[in-house]
Formats: sequence, C-alpha cells, structure tokens
Amino acid sequence: MPVISHQELLNLAGYSEKTSPRSALYTHLEIDSRKLDANGVFFALAGVGSNGWDYLDNVVALGCQIAIVPTGIKVERNDIELIAVADPAELLVMCLHQYFGHMPSKMMAVTGTNGKSSICFYAAQLAEMMGYKSGLVGTFGIGPLGQLRTADQTTPDILTMHQTLMSLTQQGVDYVAFEASSHALDQGRINGVPFQTAVFSNLTRDHLDYHGDMASYAAAKQKLFAFPCVEEAVFCLDDEYVGFMTQPAINANCFYYSEANPQADFYTKELTLEPTGCRFILCHPEGETEVFLPLLGRFNVQNALAAVACLWSSASNKADLIACLSKLKGAPGRMDKVEVSEAPLVVVDFAHTSDALESALKAIREHVAGRLICVFGCGGDRDRGKRPLMMSAAMANADAVWLTSDNPRTESVEQIFSDVLANTDAHASYHLQADRRLAIQEAVMSARPNDVILIAGKGHEAYQDIDGIKHHFDDKEEACRVLEDYVG
Repeated sequence: MPVISHQELLNLAGYSEKTSPRSALYTHLEIDSRKLDANGVFFALAGVGSNGWDYLDNVVALGCQIAIVPTGIKVERNDIELIAVADPAELLVMCLHQYFGHMPSKMMAVTGTNGKSSICFYAAQLAEMMGYKSGLVGTFGIGPLGQLRTADQTTPDILTMHQTLMSLTQQGVDYVAFEASSHALDQGRINGVPFQTAVFSNLTRDHLDYHGDMASYAAAKQKLFAFPCVEEAVFCLDDEYVGFMTQPAINANCFYYSEANPQADFYTKELTLEPTGCRFILCHPEGETEVFLPLLGRFNVQNALAAVACLWSSASNKADLIACLSKLKGAPGRMDKVEVSEAPLVVVDFAHTSDALESALKAIREHVAGRLICVFGCGGDRDRGKRPLMMSAAMANADAVWLTSDNPRTESVEQIFSDVLANTDAHASYHLQADRRLAIQEAVMSARPNDVILIAGKGHEAYQDIDGIKHHFDDKEEACRVLEDYVG
C-alpha cells in the first residue's frame, strides 16, 4: 500500500526545516471531509458553494489529525495540525505523483461545446488499433476501452482524476483520452495532469448559467492550451473561435482539421454521404487517401479527422492509421446505428433539445434514400419551454413523427404531451404513443427497408425514470428486438 510519512509531507509542503515528532504514515489523501480517518490527510480546497476548511469540525470528529489549508485564511485550531501552503491543490498533486502512483505514458484532453465525447472515443479506438491499450475518462464512462464504468461527471474532481489515471496505469493502459469541460478547466480539476495533446472542437452557446457570458466561457476553454505540458494542439479550423484558442499554444506543434478547407492539415474532398456512412478523399500531410467512414453525419467526419490528427505523430505507419478509420464504431448513443439486413436503418441518438434534434435529423437526412421517421419525447420535471420547440423541430425535419415518453419522472405524460403540442397545428399528422416500447415498435414496423428511423432523446441511457424509479429501458435493445421481428 502506498504511504507518505508526516516528515515527507512537511518536506513537500516546504517545511523541511521543521522536524516533526510524529511518525505517522498516511495511506490516503482526501478532499472530501466525509472520507477521513486517522490515516488520512485532508486537503482543504476552495470550492464553488463552500470551502474545504469549513468542514474541519467534521474531519476532526472522524479522527483526522492533519489538514492542508491555504495561506491567508483565518483558522486557528488546537485539535488538528494545520499546514498552510500557497496552493493546497498543487501540494496534493505533488504528493500523489511522488508517492501514490504513475500516469499513463500518453494522454490527450479534448475541450469544446460539442464533439468532446466522440473525439475521445474515436481516438481511443484508433490508439487501440495502433497497438496501445487505451482508456477513456468522460461522458461515455471511465476505464479501459471495452470495460467502461459509468461516469458521475464529464471531468472528475482533481483528486479523483489523478487517482483514476493512476489506476488506469495499474491496469496496463498507456493511452488515455479524456474530456476537459469548461467547468473543470475553470475549477482546476485537471491541474497537474501531464497530458501531451490538447484538442479544440468548437464553441457554441452553453453553460452561461455558470460562466455568465460567451467571453468567459471561451476563456475557460482556452486554458487547456496554456498548460506547459502541451506538446501538440489540434484545432477545428471551421470554428470562429479557433484564432482565440490558438493564442496560448505558442510552444506546441499545431495541427488543424476541417471538413473541406484546404488550409487545414487534415480535410476532405469529394465527400459523399451514403446510407451507412461517409465516403471521401482524406487530404493529409503525406498526401491523399480514399476513406469510407462507417459513421453518420458530417460532424462525425470532423470528429474522426480530429482523432486522426491526435494520433498522427505517434503513428509510425500513417497508412495503417488512416485505414483504421474504416473500422471505427459509433459512439454509444450518438448517431448509433442499429443495422439488420433487409430492414430499415435505426439510429439512436442523445438529442434532447430542439437544436440537437434538428441537427440530428438534418444530418441523417443527407444519408436517407427513403423516408425519415422520428421517435422522440420530452423529459418530465424539466424545461417546459423547450417542449413545443422539440415538436416543431421534429415536424419540420422528419416525414413521420411518433411522440412518446422520455423519463417522465414525477410528471404525467398527458401534461407533457399537452405542452409539446401547444403550438402544433390541429390538422398536423403525427402519432401519439405514451408507451415508448410500443412507439418504437410502431415506427419501425411502419417503415420501408430504405427508410431511416431516428430514436431520439435517451442515447446511451439504459433506463426510463418514472415516478422516481429508474426502470431498465434501452432504445438500442428495443430497436434490435423490433428489427428482428421486422425481417422474421
């Protein structure tokens, strides 16, 4: 078991001249006051709603004997030893790195409003195909690829982040792709993580309840490229914020990607959208290569190019890396294809806002030879104002619409339906089916083989939240079952 002695802790904190009479060995470091005991060290970090040093009574009651606090705070206690340092989080990282484990040899961090999860997922797959053992930390889960467990946050707190990465190293993972959310960057949750590659996908309006305005939101994202550990930076040349994001990356080797801009290092020519994917010529630093990408949507072409750019310098054989694009699997619940021979294509997507639903439908429309059918619902106990907008997006962009339930929670489906239909023409044609299982079944069975059905709203979620109880329900499982009946 890794340990740090009291004297070693003092030395790292800058108190090497202070000889401690204690001979304590600490087995764990904590920032959560509820997890302490006599063998732990409490790092009292500044928080958003409260600060760690507000909970010293709690940690003392649990037997903790030592706490690291920021210099300048006015706290005097005789029941616990307080060590004051300029930055407790920095000391925490130093202790972790020196005494509690090692990081994976290669790591990449992705920031942006959209695409973070998919870029990480595709990069991890490409790395795996190139001979690395890869892992993820983000929306799709935490752990080695193929053994992901559910993630509570897009980017964990600073202690959990470091412990997670060290645990992945112990599991043999040597390549990790992780998401760097704007909240995490603003709060310093990835400080001390020695990642080599930083990626920017795009920036659109989001999280302004936290950041206040777009300028602050962009500034939080920009922090990713100011980390001194960044050796390579990857930017989407198609986004209007790209110039702002590149400003701190003066010492990094920069790559740019674009759907079609020839000024980028990676871009496409002759892009055609087929029923099951995208075909194009990939232009890259060593020439041009024909590619079939088995993913739907132009945005996934960009996400895949970002992933290639991340692996470019590490790949000894560039042709092999590009060839791996044809083997990429769709991100869970993000334009996730469900295919059965001689049956219509079903796509499961997480789109649960009007903008996201419109974007998903428009992206799929370019791949559809027949009709585009949409199955969607609106969550209960959430923003009621978006409900009629969701219906408008579905009606404007699909040929047939099934309105159904989607996590009604404690609200009645009837009330949700009433809100959704508030602005819908009384003579409009659509289907109402409160039972999501039946709605999926009816929509699929109504389709012809060259039609496409989008099941929107839940994506990778495997439950329906009804009256506070989460019942197992997986859109992809339901689609598979119905498609087998369709051809059976």
